[in-house]
This record gives sequence, C-alpha cells and structure tokens, in this order.
Amino acid sequence: MEKSMEKIKILLLIVSVALCKFVSGQNFEGEIIYSNTFKSKLPNFTDEQLQLLIGDKQEYFIKEGNYKSLSNGQALTVQLYDDKTNRIYNKTPKSDTLYWFDASVNTDTVISFEIKKNVEKILGYECDAIIMKTKTGTTTIYYNAKYKVDNRPYTKHNYSNWAFYVNQTKALPLKTVVETNHLKWKVRLLKLSL
Repeated sequence: MEKSMEKIKILLLIVSVALCKFVSGQNFEGEIIYSNTFKSKLPNFTDEQLQLLIGDKQEYFIKEGNYKSLSNGQALTVQLYDDKTNRIYNKTPKSDTLYWFDASVNTDTVISFEIKKNVEKILGYECDAIIMKTKTGTTTIYYNAKYKVDNRPYTKHNYSNWAFYVNQTKALPLKTVVETNHLKWKVRLLKLSL
C-alpha cells in the first residue's frame, strides 16, 4: 500500500511539472481591451479631434496568428490581419467594404532599440519595455513575458514594426506609447481575457 501511494505521489508530481511547463509555454489567444489617449502637437488639430477620429477604446482579439481589432473611432472601426496572405483588412464606419493592404510594407523602420527591465507595473503585472527609435519618432511598448506571442506567423508583418517588436519580445503589448512630431498616443491595457 505504501509503495502504491509513493508511485501515485511521483506520478502526480510528474503530471504537475508537465502541466506547468505546458501552461507556461502557451501563446496568448483571447481578447484584450485597450484605452487610447492622445496629445496633439498640431496647432489646428485638438486632442478631442484625435480621440474622435481614432477612438478611445480598442478591442483586440488574437488567435492562431490572426487578429481582429475593433475601434470606436470615426476613421476606422475594424482591422483584420490574415497571416496566410499577410494582409490587413480595414473597414471604415461609412462603408460596408473591406480595403486591404500588404502588411509587409513599412514606411517607418526601426533605427535603434533598447530593452529596459521592470520599468512599470500595469494592472499588477511587472513590465519590461522595448524602446524603438524610428525615422518618425519613438515607440515604447511595455510587456510581460507571461503573455507570450508566437512570432512565427508575424515574420513578414512589417507594418508598424510589428514583426520587429514580436521577434524581440515574443510578448503581447500591455501598453504602447507612440510619440512623433504630430502626436503622442498612449494605448493602455484595460482587460485581458483568455
């Protein structure tokens, strides 16, 4: 009886370790809700106008290398990424047509970058940050390695330097700050659902 209990304990330990490795190795798939805030640097374009145009909320769904983004802005309401074709499909509120563009095209490449460890806590998660200097400004993305993203489906997704970011961090953005000569845009995590 004692040998049986010992075998059961060992088996449970092995299963527990294997399960922990499996769970910790999974890539994030689910829903992320972000808030957007803006600071305009253009004299005739207010923060409120930017907020109306882009929206103050973004719902983002990611699964098997594809994503869908829903925004409450007036310029763009839906964005879909298909990793098989490497296309991003956009829909505006005043149209029932999806317009696509090639996600391999990037007009703002990374010139330099650095990674800083444990720079900010977001919703209780200690976050590292990657600071990417580009031709038009700086993008800082805060992330926690717990929320993994498989970089393989995005190797050709150069638009907005997504392939570069995911290759460097292999993690989901929890906060993004984009600063150019025209604006400062903060995207901050509100909620994560698996």
